[in-house]
Amino acid sequence: MRCCSLRNFVAVSTGGALALLPLISVGPATNSVALLPYAPQYPHQAHGYELALARLRHNAPARDWLAAADRALQQPERVELPLAERGESVSGALAAGYAFTVPAGRRVAVEVTNKTGTDAGELFVDLFRAAPLRHERLTGALPGNGLQPFTVDVVESGDYVLRVQPPLGATASYDIAIETSPLLAFPVSGVDARAIWSAFGVARDGGRRAHRGVDIFAARGTPVLAATDGWVTRVETTRVGGNVVWMQPLFGNMRVYYAHLHEQWVKPGDFVLAGEPLGAVGNTGNAVTTPPHLHFGVYVRQPGVRGGARDPAEFLR
Repeated sequence: MRCCSLRNFVAVSTGGALALLPLISVGPATNSVALLPYAPQYPHQAHGYELALARLRHNAPARDWLAAADRALQQPERVELPLAERGESVSGALAAGYAFTVPAGRRVAVEVTNKTGTDAGELFVDLFRAAPLRHERLTGALPGNGLQPFTVDVVESGDYVLRVQPPLGATASYDIAIETSPLLAFPVSGVDARAIWSAFGVARDGGRRAHRGVDIFAARGTPVLAATDGWVTRVETTRVGGNVVWMQPLFGNMRVYYAHLHEQWVKPGDFVLAGEPLGAVGNTGNAVTTPPHLHFGVYVRQPGVRGGARDPAEFLR
């Protein structure tokens, strides 16, 4: 059988590296669709694609580089956060993988500092959400002019893998730091978690329902603050919540709920930054018989699932 040229192959991503598949060329009578030309989505993938097109079939080191990239994802070193390691080293024939678990409601900050010298940007740093079949790349540091720190907002708890690999033939020394912080800022001025007196899930109405947020007690009129950057989506008065404000954070599928306010100081469509005032603590709605407090709720939208309430304490602690 005559050997095919690399022009007759298409590269596809498998677990963050690359594989070559035949480029399908079929007639319209078959009702089949040809594979589209491959387009790399991030720098590590682009380097692997370059290797694949130029020398993969005839160069064992190039194949080893791609295999090392996949191995770092499938067999990473398990670490605990916060992580701070200095003087790590990896060659282009290898890749380092760091696996860790992040609870819900955390912001993950990653900083990798290339200590190699003048080629400070020549290091591929990619963060993946781990999955049984195929890891999903979320983000990474862009090579060139130093490696910039980056963050990921984790709404649902999960497992993650950070991969570090230099280009083929290079060796890099680097420092690495991974830490987490609360995804949301505390939403009442002048108090902290010690002011939470009614927790998520506590029975209400004789057990007929559960508390879908936390109650943060403070003096009437105490400013209620935006817990994150985002848009005010609803400002209204309801029978249960009294004066309420809903916010949509920048990170997509989450909503934040403020209830029992004495006053509302924003309107729908306002963009607010974390820490800016939204209103004042009160006891409106069904809280008229209780001391003034903020009912604070966090809701995560999921396709086909109603409700989506989460324990706000996980996003604040």
